[in-house]
Amino acid sequence: MSSEWNEYWEYSKVETWVRQFAADNPEWVSLEVLGTTALGRPILLLSLGEKPAETPAFWIDAGTHAAEWTGVMALLYALEQWGDFAGTSQGKEWFQNNTIFALPCISPDGYQALMEGEPFLRSTLRAPKNGVFRQGLDPQDIDGDGRVLFMRWKDPAGPYVVDEEADFGMRRRRLDDDPSEACILSQEGMFVEWDGVSWTQASLKHGLDLNRNFPVNWSPFEMFGMDSGEYPLSELESRVMMEAVIARPNIAVALTNHTYTGAILTQPYNANTPLSEQDIDVMESLAQQSVRGTDYKVHRVFPDFTYDAKQLIIGVWADCLTTTLGIPAYTLELWNPFSWAGVQVKKPAEFFKRPSPHIVDALLRKALQDSQLMLWRPFEHPQLGQVEIGGFDYFRTIRNPPNALLEKECQKGFQVAENLRKALPKLQVNLKSESLEHGLYRITAFFENLGYLSTTSLERAKDIRQSKELWVELITNDGIEIIEGDGHQVVEALEGWGSLQVRSSKNMIYPSLPVRGHRDAVTWIVRGRGSVDISWDGGRAGKGVRTLLVNADPKSDQLNLW
Repeated sequence: MSSEWNEYWEYSKVETWVRQFAADNPEWVSLEVLGTTALGRPILLLSLGEKPAETPAFWIDAGTHAAEWTGVMALLYALEQWGDFAGTSQGKEWFQNNTIFALPCISPDGYQALMEGEPFLRSTLRAPKNGVFRQGLDPQDIDGDGRVLFMRWKDPAGPYVVDEEADFGMRRRRLDDDPSEACILSQEGMFVEWDGVSWTQASLKHGLDLNRNFPVNWSPFEMFGMDSGEYPLSELESRVMMEAVIARPNIAVALTNHTYTGAILTQPYNANTPLSEQDIDVMESLAQQSVRGTDYKVHRVFPDFTYDAKQLIIGVWADCLTTTLGIPAYTLELWNPFSWAGVQVKKPAEFFKRPSPHIVDALLRKALQDSQLMLWRPFEHPQLGQVEIGGFDYFRTIRNPPNALLEKECQKGFQVAENLRKALPKLQVNLKSESLEHGLYRITAFFENLGYLSTTSLERAKDIRQSKELWVELITNDGIEIIEGDGHQVVEALEGWGSLQVRSSKNMIYPSLPVRGHRDAVTWIVRGRGSVDISWDGGRAGKGVRTLLVNADPKSDQLNLW
């Protein structure tokens, strides 16, 4: 199926597209409804691969935050590319031996509400928490144009002034400005529970942040008017996601699509992270590899992407996957509006907290140049009287790219996802039977990891017992007896070539071999003739079973390659 990628889709179209994608590819794609939202919308999960329960898996999701439409579109774009890839011989082989789990939109109710012109909301339509009394300006579309823009009215105490020479017709007030030109600037809206006097902002009507609701360092949390929920996984959307990942122990790496800044975020999330230095280094190295082919940067959340060094970042999905489950997981912040406006922001988190005036001016100027900004027009406000309404489409300039630039951003998102799916563990298994004296045979199973990640993804996963090591079992028939070696044996986690780069051969001047490598073997001594089955379960490296003939040809040893 082929689609146009120059517009943002409503959730009904997203759902239709996803269902059609699964219906068109029944041999290797399956669809599951993880749950149903408060407004009856399904939360959909696609499984791409012929053996989704047995092969190494890559997880990708989007739509945690209702306004971050680009992430949803980039995920759908990636699905279409992978659909084309699956039609090639190389792609068919890859999907026989690997899996992708894709959750296109985590918060469909919030996503659709913003599509229909609702004011900014963080994730879902959950009502304000108990005890929150909303009083003040409530952003809403009051002139009926389907958008929530800005509103200004003159007042001598205003912090801005009317300036027709400025791109936006306004600038920050200075000490020598005429007070009669001063203005109050706010979002377009109405005052709720208004006393007729105070011009204050109401708290967000829908302030829940799903990306603070996951079980990692959770505590009651508020920032920018958003909160972390009543308790970890208190929300249906976060709960079904967590349950879906727990039910899929073969997930070896994960990506969650967000906006904005044009960067991928990696560990650590705070100064007291439980992750080892080696795991942090492996994740950063993979992050650097994942952005190849794009202009995205790599930021460690702490300290590079932290709003307040004194306030712990809690409940984040990517951190939960990594810290609680040991899965290397990344947040991809698609779309760089600063680059679009021709400016640079070295520390995005600082800009979010203290926006630099010259950066704001550059963004407004670019919005005006691209016809995304509407200058001021008069409006009779029911409460304030004469005001003016104007501004720009925040959702298609700052939070997401303008429609004309969407496909280019989707291509970048796909490139990052494509690089990460290539990092999965890749377990090679060789079996051998050797004739010994007195009718005995030595059976050897050789295991070799040829992938980037180790078979447990991270050391953290092994430390907290969230990923098993390689379990191997020899199953004999009636004609064969095990003489030496346990029927069940365990192979230590096998390194990947990416982790070998970080853990041992860090450079070519002082190369060294690792303490634990990427190869290992188990052996048994058996008596008798016939066949044996050797099965293995490597968790995130996948599972399988192979049959080996013992003494089928007494004159030669046997080598069975997989």
